[in-house]
Amino acid sequence: MKRFLDLAIPRRLAVGLLWALAATVVLALPGSLIALDRLSRDLPSLGALQAIEPSVKTIIFAANGDTLREFYTENRTLVPLNRIPPVLQNAVIATEDRRFRQHYGLDMRRLVQVVLINLTSSHSPGASTLTQQLARNLFLTQEKTVSRKLKEMILALQIERIYTKDEILAMYLNQIYLGKGAYGVQAAAHTFFGKDIWDLGPPACTMIAGMIQMPEHYSPFKHLDAAYRRRGIVLESMIKGGYLSRPEAEAIGTTDVQPVDGSLASDQDAGFAAFFIEEVRKQLEQDYGADKLYREGLRVWTTLQPSYQIWMEEALENHLATEEKARDYPMTRAIYDSLAATGQRPEKVDYLQGAALLEDVRTGAILGMAGGRSFNDSRWNMATQALRQPGSIFKPFVYLTALQQGYTPCSILMDTPFVLDTGVSLWRPRNFSGHFQGPVTLRYALSHSINTPTAKLYQDFGLAPMLENVKRLGFTTDLPRVPALFLGAGEVTLKEVVGAYSAFANHGVYVDQHLIERVESATGDILFQNQIHQREAIDPGEAYMMTDLLHTTLDEGTGKGAKWRGFTKTGAGKTGTTNESTNAWFCGFTPSFCGGVWVGFDQDLPMGRGATGARMALPIWAGFMGKIADEKGDEPFVRPPGIAVKMVCLRSGKLATSQCDSTAEEVFLPGHEPREVCNLRGTGDNGNPVFDTDGF
Repeated sequence: MKRFLDLAIPRRLAVGLLWALAATVVLALPGSLIALDRLSRDLPSLGALQAIEPSVKTIIFAANGDTLREFYTENRTLVPLNRIPPVLQNAVIATEDRRFRQHYGLDMRRLVQVVLINLTSSHSPGASTLTQQLARNLFLTQEKTVSRKLKEMILALQIERIYTKDEILAMYLNQIYLGKGAYGVQAAAHTFFGKDIWDLGPPACTMIAGMIQMPEHYSPFKHLDAAYRRRGIVLESMIKGGYLSRPEAEAIGTTDVQPVDGSLASDQDAGFAAFFIEEVRKQLEQDYGADKLYREGLRVWTTLQPSYQIWMEEALENHLATEEKARDYPMTRAIYDSLAATGQRPEKVDYLQGAALLEDVRTGAILGMAGGRSFNDSRWNMATQALRQPGSIFKPFVYLTALQQGYTPCSILMDTPFVLDTGVSLWRPRNFSGHFQGPVTLRYALSHSINTPTAKLYQDFGLAPMLENVKRLGFTTDLPRVPALFLGAGEVTLKEVVGAYSAFANHGVYVDQHLIERVESATGDILFQNQIHQREAIDPGEAYMMTDLLHTTLDEGTGKGAKWRGFTKTGAGKTGTTNESTNAWFCGFTPSFCGGVWVGFDQDLPMGRGATGARMALPIWAGFMGKIADEKGDEPFVRPPGIAVKMVCLRSGKLATSQCDSTAEEVFLPGHEPREVCNLRGTGDNGNPVFDTDGF
């Protein structure tokens, strides 16, 4: 049978068979009309044909205009016909459908020629016009059946009735698949040559036209020699069609093209800023739906600053890798990656984790986000989703409340043992250092993160006013109503902490955080434009007082290590460590930016001896915030009107005299400055308290 099918039929006999077939078709016309009617019932409606819109990819942009990511079911960017080089248009017509401008969707002359060739030789050319190919790609499958072919022909006729030839050609060039996930000539130009289609010359354009027939076989990535040979066929077709002279074609044919590195054009992986982009993707899908996100070509401008994100990711990974090595953990990221590479990926991500977040304090824009060390290993976002115990990072909200209750930075607090009966058990707060220092100023207690005097403040004003402050500063998680909250019991997110600290830097104004600045449709209609939503959370004077206190923490308290870790400009911040070092924090800010860092394991496991916020988190913060502050330049914290400045005695907290041996200039809220003069006398020593530099 195969030998029989391979036999060539004499041309005269083939022509006779075709005439006989034509006569049969005429006699069977009534039955054919009935069959066509049935086939038409399964085809798209007229309305669907009049509103053909190929799926288009959504593009996510960084704040500087860089493309961060694309979301799509088909990698396609629509371009108008006038942006597609004429040489490419002509090459496609000459190769795929020479009579495109003359026929009405079906090329009967070509159909007869193809049938004749199929009957008289072993060569099997295609007979589908560009319009038929477009109909098949838009509405049908690739199965080779008579019914599918008839449907394709019907649709082609209908499309030709609705659209002009230029509109059909434009749709075709934007729809056709060209390999490597690229749909349409613009996507192909970027994928294979790294340029826009209108920037490609005739050598590359004619190569793209040749790829249409068999995209993978003629891919310049895999089979460049075959792509050149196919281009030669395209050029011959253009000569025959009158689009090129032979010298012009020969000049194009002897010109090499320069495809981009195929290994760099692979499918998108998690990659750069993956946690940030995933948060953007989830918000877009929630607001617009998956179909609009993946098929309708949204253009999304985000708040992300690429350079800040790079510095953040580098600082996080470099420091955590160093700590893993120094602490000799049984599982590190390097070990995990090596196991994953050999197909032995552990079920759990047990290596040391970290997260970082950066916010513009005036606008609430999230400028950078690292929700973990590897999005491929774990998509759980430690910056926005993970609820972790804050420890001493929470103390500023206690001291803010103390200032509102009449305390001052030089108020004397007692760092001595005490026991509190909570009604359920006895609470015995202890200091990280294990010893007590007696009387200390409020500024010293906060900057050196001493637990006992902080806990004693509960006895004065209780939970209610502090919880009100926390709420006004943006915390939405449910916090426990227990005295231990003063030392950071409960659980919060890093995103909440950064938002609250940003209000200190922004003169007491809390700004809603956001990731997206603007969303446009594929046609440029603005679907969303971010508006800054802000409110006064605390008094500007109170915000300045907290900033000044936290500046001392960064300058001479538990955060002083930032100086030799890369941060040398004006700033403020606070460390935080929880019991058994299961969580380490640092959150700090300048007048423009607020950054926060969390370090710990995915499970609440101890990180080991000395794993404090000062050691585990602060170096990461200083690593990226130092570069950001250096780029921005030093900025002072502006003191609002009404803040009083007095010289005070650090032993009594009262106005200093010449007899006081431990004095300092101190700031006060209006009306809160001391009125009494110190009546203590010097003791002969330097009068300074012993600093507890262990810290939290």
